[in-house]
Amino acid sequence: MPSAAILGFDDVYASVLGGFADMLQVANAHLRRQGAAPEQLFEWQFISVDGRSVRACNGLELAMRPLSMDSRFDLVFIPSRHYRGWDEFQSFLGRQAEARAWLIRQWQQGTWLVANCTGTFLLADTGLLDHRVATTTWWLEGHFRSRFPRVDLQMRPVVTEADRLVCGGAHATFLLQTARVLTHFVGKAVAMQCARSMLIDLTQTTQTPLLPLIADKSHNDALVHRAQQWLEEHMTETVRIAELADRLAVSERTLGRRFQRVLGQSPLTYLQHLRIDTARALLEAGDLSTERIAQYVGYRDISSFSRLFRERVGITPGAYRERFQLSADED
Repeated sequence: MPSAAILGFDDVYASVLGGFADMLQVANAHLRRQGAAPEQLFEWQFISVDGRSVRACNGLELAMRPLSMDSRFDLVFIPSRHYRGWDEFQSFLGRQAEARAWLIRQWQQGTWLVANCTGTFLLADTGLLDHRVATTTWWLEGHFRSRFPRVDLQMRPVVTEADRLVCGGAHATFLLQTARVLTHFVGKAVAMQCARSMLIDLTQTTQTPLLPLIADKSHNDALVHRAQQWLEEHMTETVRIAELADRLAVSERTLGRRFQRVLGQSPLTYLQHLRIDTARALLEAGDLSTERIAQYVGYRDISSFSRLFRERVGITPGAYRERFQLSADED
């Protein structure tokens, strides 16, 4: 009987914590239809460090069982937690010493550890992800890289798996994570049946088309702020970075160094990302041709634009429009 523990803490997303168990319930239903014996079905417990109930971020009170260092599960799920700012989140992580020790002990006993969205930070804090592939939610990528430099962070995949450590991106990826885990425990056929019955798209293997490309502006470098503003205002024109540096009264080398330090990319890469993100918005919201959109964002050569778009987003402009364009009703 595969046993699972679902870790709970205050501010957890109830939909993720409960949704993981719901998928195990659906798996059990399919297993029963196939004649599985009771001992072949999943069982699970909701646990917290001290056994007290937790309050989900939507206000639900959720009953928990206490965590025990002597327990052993086949599978442990670490759900996502509502993010209220970096300082508060670091404070939360700093209080999880007992949970971290328990997770390490579980993994050492052969347990699969599955962490979703912000829950990947708690898993990474154990050190188990060091020198292993992992992913996390896109909007905390910078903080993750800074806090866990030894983790091989990959932002393209929706779900990563390495040595019984499964990570997922933003919190809805728990559906794909659970399907991945079900494949290991009860086989691909049952996992596929669960996905079909719950309308889960298992072909979504990359999060690249969903990720914003332009860098955050939440920094204090006035020079880079001025450069970003100028690039946004002139992105439809022929832009020369040397000319931009002259306008800002700095050398091109200095400008490049400041961009790299603050944003982790060059001014040219920032400009390309700015243009591609603008093109994405136009593809989603309107019916302009790809040629017109390319020209609007500063590209005279449609083939160059299409090649760059596919390189950065992972699909062609036409495929992106087909997948993400808003319908008239949605408008």
